[in-house]
Amino acid sequence: MRAGSVAAVRGESGAADRYNRRMPRAPRATPLQAAARNPPEPLARAADSVDRVYQAVTRRAVNWRFAPGERINEVALAQDLGVSRTPVREALNRLARDGFVRFVPNRGFLARDLTPELVRDLYELRAAIEVASVRLACARATDEAIEKLARAWSAATENAAARRIDRLAAADEAFHRGIARLSCNAQLLATLDHVNAQIRFFRRVDQESPDRRDRTYSEHADVLACLARRDPLRGGDLMERHIVLSRERALAVTEQVVARIRG
Repeated sequence: MRAGSVAAVRGESGAADRYNRRMPRAPRATPLQAAARNPPEPLARAADSVDRVYQAVTRRAVNWRFAPGERINEVALAQDLGVSRTPVREALNRLARDGFVRFVPNRGFLARDLTPELVRDLYELRAAIEVASVRLACARATDEAIEKLARAWSAATENAAARRIDRLAAADEAFHRGIARLSCNAQLLATLDHVNAQIRFFRRVDQESPDRRDRTYSEHADVLACLARRDPLRGGDLMERHIVLSRERALAVTEQVVARIRG
């Protein structure tokens, strides 16, 4: 290379160096900044996945998509839900604690059995909870809250003959849950929610009978009247009788329900 060319290159290089020295250098990223640019997989995502799977499997259990006593195929369930077996196993463990499935060593998870004894136990527990709900609501609920519940029930059952059975059953459950909410006892409400989930299928069957529907509306109106006039003894007695009738109906159709589930 000629001397002139070398000098020119050196001149250009020197000018570039001077330019670079004048330009502020970007500060080196701290470990925290580097982590922010490439965040790790959030820990909450795994928990969210388990919660979603738990909700999905709970809906199946509540609606008896698993036949009584059926062994639950974890691999098939995971494939159906599009997840790995890990969140399915964790969800089933939670469902076992909730009483919707049971774990048997060397066999795995089995769907809960449906027996007259289980139905009786659930409705007896429900009666105890709901009688207490009415009596506490008479003492604690505001007039406005009672009127709001009455309006909600009236709106939900308007033109009931034209409504679907599942919606009427949902309205019935919401009515009873509304009274429990008026008791201002969070633990009582949570326990009732647990019972309601286990008897939801029976509730729908109960609403299929026109006679039972008519009696339900009449009995709900009587309970609302007791709430409005703050009559806890009469209100509690009416609620107990209401649930006893529902229990007898549930016991009478238990075999039919099992046949429908398995069918």
